[in-house]
Amino acid sequence: MSRRRLVAACVFCFVAELNLGVLDAAAPIGPHAREKTLTANLNGLELTLDLQTGSILGLAADGPGKCLGETPENASILDLAYPIPDFEPLRLASRYSKGAKVHAAGQEVTIHWDRLGPSRDFDTPGGVSATVRIRAADDARSTVFQCEIENQSEIAVRQVLFPDLVGLLPVAGQEGTEFVGAGTRMKPFVKLKTSKLDRFYATNDSTAVLRTGDLNDSQLVVGWMDYGSCGGGFSLFPKRWGWAPRPRVILHLSDATHRLRLSNEQTTEIPPGGKWKSCEFWLTPHRNGWAKGIEPFRKYARKQMKRDFTVPEHVTNGLGFRSVWMCQNQPKDPKDAVWKFKDLVPLAKEAKEYGLEEMVIWIWNQSFTLPLPPPYPHLGTEQELVAAIQSSKQMGVNIAPFISVLQAKKETADRYGFKITPGSGNWTYHNEFMPRFNPPYASGYACTQVDTTNVKWQADLFTSCEALIRKGMTSISWDQFWSVPKEPNLVTLTRRLRELARKADPLSTFSGEELRNWEIDSSILDYTWNWGQHENLEPLINVFPYPRVNLNINDSVEAVQRGFAGNLYLNVWPMKPESPNGSDWIANHPEMGDAVKQCAALRARFLDYFTRGTLIGDCLLVKPCPEARVDSYVLPDRILTLVVGTKAGHPVTLKMDAAPWLHSKTGKYRLSRFDSAGVEGTRENLGIGIQAIRIDPAKDHEIHLFTLKPLERIQSNPIQ
Repeated sequence: MSRRRLVAACVFCFVAELNLGVLDAAAPIGPHAREKTLTANLNGLELTLDLQTGSILGLAADGPGKCLGETPENASILDLAYPIPDFEPLRLASRYSKGAKVHAAGQEVTIHWDRLGPSRDFDTPGGVSATVRIRAADDARSTVFQCEIENQSEIAVRQVLFPDLVGLLPVAGQEGTEFVGAGTRMKPFVKLKTSKLDRFYATNDSTAVLRTGDLNDSQLVVGWMDYGSCGGGFSLFPKRWGWAPRPRVILHLSDATHRLRLSNEQTTEIPPGGKWKSCEFWLTPHRNGWAKGIEPFRKYARKQMKRDFTVPEHVTNGLGFRSVWMCQNQPKDPKDAVWKFKDLVPLAKEAKEYGLEEMVIWIWNQSFTLPLPPPYPHLGTEQELVAAIQSSKQMGVNIAPFISVLQAKKETADRYGFKITPGSGNWTYHNEFMPRFNPPYASGYACTQVDTTNVKWQADLFTSCEALIRKGMTSISWDQFWSVPKEPNLVTLTRRLRELARKADPLSTFSGEELRNWEIDSSILDYTWNWGQHENLEPLINVFPYPRVNLNINDSVEAVQRGFAGNLYLNVWPMKPESPNGSDWIANHPEMGDAVKQCAALRARFLDYFTRGTLIGDCLLVKPCPEARVDSYVLPDRILTLVVGTKAGHPVTLKMDAAPWLHSKTGKYRLSRFDSAGVEGTRENLGIGIQAIRIDPAKDHEIHLFTLKPLERIQSNPIQ
């Protein structure tokens, strides 16, 4: 080492020891005036702490720049609910505390409070101490936050907000800054503005509470989230899995400061004398869009994933499936049958013509009943059903009967000791009821939720499904897949059934309505059958290749194209007017049907991108493109980009940069354009850096595709 470098290193060590030693706000450091803040750089995250309170005053990093800035009186990192009889809203929080002990050494900062301060001056016997550790992660890009709390008081702590990030700034302006999660994408500085119209202050628009856990009704299917823009931001996720407690996310836009608060809420109780420790929260700053920030979470999640059964190739490769609604549960009505079992083979043949190789049949027997009853006789015989399933399989279409046993009608409820009480459930519906769903005078399908750990219920269910498998009905689509932690549970039972089904038919499928715990259920489901039109699931698909997530299509070209571009598993089930979903032929909806055929052919043409590529959504862009939807798939040596939702005569310009996603020795790329049939057209060589790609739609609902490949050597005669 040179003398100059040795001196510089010694000076650096001295400064580091002076500024990052034990910093106790109660006493000055050496002969210098007391410091008010500490700034530490952990894997590129510049963290500024208030030495009096221990709260976070600032966060900054390359990419988003300064993304948090707050005053000491508003800043936070930890906030607890501490309800006392005289003032139930009382909080204990870093912002109300004094004398925080902040210790920084190497790549770690520790903050300790002997006694967290209260939000009001009430007498609180004893105290609550806490320690927060912030360290550089071993991935050289993330920072890890973890908290421990010890309740030495006589009152229980009832809620923990940690990490509690107060003072987030609009890093790309109010319109350009986004909060992204698996199932959520919002502009918080726009969406959370308090309305000028009169509204109850406690429930106004300024706050959003986002639950994690399942595909059905959680706003964040998994705990990962991102804050920023296509220019950069930070991702944050709790390092927990399966049945470990999962935090909710609370967003609040302050009317006073116009800054955002992002709180991770653990609804927990820490009793007097109790201790509590959080999971690790990983914060990853990044340049470019959310798909860069999600990489540490994807790495972590892939290590946790355990697929019990391989997904059949026709589900992996296929565009989607078809659902048909056999009847409306009124077997004595001569007009009840929508389809009969003799119709299944023609329906399967049509599905195959449109590129759909899986079919789900609804309402083929009485729901909410165990043991499973035989098929409705007005639809045909059981032999006809089995024969149709076998014939359809021979032509390349797999049929999965839909069963509904997680609710119990009275006879079934009585069998297992369940009770139907007012309000416990009612799924009575028909297109001639007014209203169609649960009119107050109808109770034919009054029911109750079953306990899936009931031993007798599990035994009857296994025996019933085993009988279906023996008869040749090896695939099942499951209403309300409702897993619970207690073993043996529904997942345990399903594994046994799947083993039997796979022995009888290696291509058998298991799908279901995922309702409780995505991380657990993803190990057993091949694809989902969920209601609702899910939005912004690109982050979920980026991390979880399976199960394929369904998108229900009645008659919409736009939905077909959007689902295709986002790698969703399309559930095509057109309906006749005033009839159930899945009551019509696809051919009677020609525009939608043509879109299905087109997208099925394009998926087959570019299959590697969909099955082996990484979906990054619109993160190839360096500027948002509100005029169209953009989705890109990254393979090690090439990128596919799809653009849908364009309108005739409205040009679209994509400003993009391939370099963060695909390395090129020359820094240049070759762009190949493809038409809506997948036929390659023009090629062009792109220069270094950000490029502007113009698309000129000739008609509405055109699909535009292009690929990018590294240009490894400069050509003297570039291809045009």
